[in-house]
Amino acid sequence: MRLAPAALLLLAPPAATQIVTENAGVGSPELFVVRELAGAARSAHLDEQRWVQQLVWAPDRAHEFKLTVPVLWRDATFDGPTGALDADAAGLGDVTLRFKQALSRADDVMRSDRWALLLELGAPTGASDDTVGGVEVPPTLQLGTGAWSFGAGGAGTWIRDRQRAALEGFYRHRTSHDGTQLGDALELNAAWWYRLRPSAFRPEDEGPEIRGVVELLSSYTFASEEHGSEADDEGTLVWLAPGIHVYPGASVLFEANVQVPLYQDIDDDLGDRRWSANLIVKFLF
Repeated sequence: MRLAPAALLLLAPPAATQIVTENAGVGSPELFVVRELAGAARSAHLDEQRWVQQLVWAPDRAHEFKLTVPVLWRDATFDGPTGALDADAAGLGDVTLRFKQALSRADDVMRSDRWALLLELGAPTGASDDTVGGVEVPPTLQLGTGAWSFGAGGAGTWIRDRQRAALEGFYRHRTSHDGTQLGDALELNAAWWYRLRPSAFRPEDEGPEIRGVVELLSSYTFASEEHGSEADDEGTLVWLAPGIHVYPGASVLFEANVQVPLYQDIDDDLGDRRWSANLIVKFLF
């Protein structure tokens, strides 16, 4: 049976129904998704451009895997023994694999409540030993952390006709590398989107589906440890991230957002966060 484009869009992978916040739904096992992200971010001591490939696959209606492979271009500034030093680097970042286990799903006409468990493994695939003039670049300014990471959390999603709300909580732990252990991170993200058009799905409607998205992205990073001593780099970071979805068809989908900091008291090598922006294209096979 051939599905209409609107029906196929409803089967798009839930991991991308918001731009950052995880969705509790599991994608259709009939679809394989490639998600290409081009982004840029600026902090006081770091300019970054990134190209991120995500592969999303669900073997069945209860399990989903998401592989994330980032390629980074970084221009950093940090304090050396005799003054400021500049470090440029480009290459592969740390690769992650996320697993989603659906816990419950209650569907009705244009309504759904979903809950899921999240597990994540991060591998130290990015370079983490760059130096400038014999001075080691700080770990948070390297392409990779040099450490394995392990994370767990949960997500909930509520769909009501043209609206969707989602909440994600996640905790990430990193192992030690060369005497340095970056602080664990606790994330709490919330998202809401509204379908601007169409107001209702009709067989005769051939226009694109357009959604407005607002996300609140918050994290608390615990203090790092350097050779047994605790660093003074813990703190909170909160972003506001408005965005848009434009879905012109069933096989190619577009998303974009900007992120601006609402609150930050974290004192690390990146310095004050200023902005971030992302453009995403999804291909459904």
